[in-house]
Amino acid sequence: MFKNFLKKIIDSSFYIFALGGCTFIGLSGVSQNIDLLIFDSLKTRFPKKYLYDSPSVVVGVSESDIEKYGWPIDDKYLLNTIQKLDKADSSAIVLDLYRNVGVGKGAKSLANYSISNKKVISIFNVAEGISSIPDFPLERIAFNDMPIDIDNVVRRDLVGVNRRKFKLGKEFVSVPMRMLEIHQSLNKKIFNLDEKFYKNEISVIQNYSGGYTNVDSNGFQIFINYPEKNYIPVYSLSEILEDKISIEKLKNKMVVIGATAPSLKDVFAIPSSRFETDSKSLLISGAEIHAHRANQLLALQNDLPLKIKTINPFFELIGIIFFVFLLSIFIEKTKKISIGLIVFVSALGFLSLAVYLAFISGYWIEFAMPVIGAITFSSVSWLKKASEQQKQKALMQKLLGQTTSPEVAKELWNQKDSLLENGRFPGTELPVTILFSDTVSFSSVSENMNPTELLDWLNRGMEKFVKIISENGGMVNKFTGDGFLAVFGAPVKKNYEQSSNEAIKTAMEIRNAIEKLKDDLEAEGLPLIKLRIGIHSGKIITGSMGGSEKIEYALIGDSVNVAARLESLNKDNMKNNCRILVSKESLNYANGSEYKLEEWGPCKVKGRESLVEVFEIL
Repeated sequence: MFKNFLKKIIDSSFYIFALGGCTFIGLSGVSQNIDLLIFDSLKTRFPKKYLYDSPSVVVGVSESDIEKYGWPIDDKYLLNTIQKLDKADSSAIVLDLYRNVGVGKGAKSLANYSISNKKVISIFNVAEGISSIPDFPLERIAFNDMPIDIDNVVRRDLVGVNRRKFKLGKEFVSVPMRMLEIHQSLNKKIFNLDEKFYKNEISVIQNYSGGYTNVDSNGFQIFINYPEKNYIPVYSLSEILEDKISIEKLKNKMVVIGATAPSLKDVFAIPSSRFETDSKSLLISGAEIHAHRANQLLALQNDLPLKIKTINPFFELIGIIFFVFLLSIFIEKTKKISIGLIVFVSALGFLSLAVYLAFISGYWIEFAMPVIGAITFSSVSWLKKASEQQKQKALMQKLLGQTTSPEVAKELWNQKDSLLENGRFPGTELPVTILFSDTVSFSSVSENMNPTELLDWLNRGMEKFVKIISENGGMVNKFTGDGFLAVFGAPVKKNYEQSSNEAIKTAMEIRNAIEKLKDDLEAEGLPLIKLRIGIHSGKIITGSMGGSEKIEYALIGDSVNVAARLESLNKDNMKNNCRILVSKESLNYANGSEYKLEEWGPCKVKGRESLVEVFEIL
């Protein structure tokens, strides 16, 4: 009982190590990097498009604007831009340029105008400690902090923070949320999106959502939807100042004024960046990202669903465990490694399809960890199976030796799962044909040879006899000193017709081999090898006998005894160098008409009350 318990502990330890390996890979960030790559690929290949034009536009300080107006740009140009946007009836106007300290002659005018205009939003940055325009109304201040993933890609939107929980002032509102608030107010529409987040009506990102591994999920975070390339209209500062953009393109639009010139370094990678071939589109400005964020929040305010969501990480973990567990258990229990491999590949194909269909439906689910888990645990299952098969093979070799034909060995291996129970051959009744042989006058021969010479002489014949037995589908069960016991029909079951024909054919071929060996032995001055063979068919009990110290494949039954008694019957009655006595039972199943027979009649054999009909094959 203790050994079984210890075996279970050892078996479990392999899976514990596998679990530890998977946990290490997960926490190291390897699986997260793979999943982020898959996310970006799917997001680029299957963008979630809107069915309407962008509600937001960007007015950017371009490279040409820097050449024309200088940098840092004088606030008078920014003031003029805001005034033109206001005149065009833009709804919300974000000045996504830090103006905690004014620039140029227009600094005071810009500050005064922005403070008094209810459309204008001034930004501040929490992480860098940069404040907004001095004395700006708190209800129109917003932070522009954005979470950036470990690979420097902007995928998440920090919609807001829980001001109630942390007792923060009303200025702690994100840029897009403030844009939406002002846009809705000017359009006299309901604004309650912040309440939806407070009431958990909108699914937010958690530490282990999707393919993330312990990501910072503080606040209310969702995935930013980048619907398609160039979805956000981007106009240069000079285009606005020079009235090159029609008022209709700006009317009721949420506007972000920011730096779009790559030289200003306010550019970021997005999911499509790593697949972008156009260097100009490799990165996009922070102003454009704010516009995408505002568009998504407006869609949510209008009760449209999130374009990309995740399921509860706990349920996702349960699903991964269930998937990996079922797959590894199936592989461990399946009889053929090839079938397990097919199922493994099919399972990964199914997982890939599930991830793809989920993303198309708006859900990002983890892919890397299930695959890593499947590979790791399935490998353990395969290793355990290979180890078990090696043990089974060693057991078969120990029990059956090397005295079976390749065909029988192959059949044994194919049927190992049905033949073996708990690493043993269970007791089984089988219809077999037994061939028992003994060497004639072995004692007198041994008197004239030393042990080495005697064994060499005996092996001259045994080597040929064993080969003949194996080639005819039989198995030498044991050597009995100067003879052997062979069985046909075990451990792989055969019918009597097949086993009896194989046994008699084997005996005839052994006789022929002795005749061929005769000349060689005479030439060397060695005694001839002569055999007596007894053959009988009947049912026997087969199975493993013994323990861990010594175990063998046992043949138990009257049929074994009858064959042995036929071999020793009237030992001196020898008409040739290989006497073959066969019971009537075996001849009834065999093609007896093919052989020249001499009937010995009913004979009494030791250990049996009933007589045995005996025939000699001449």
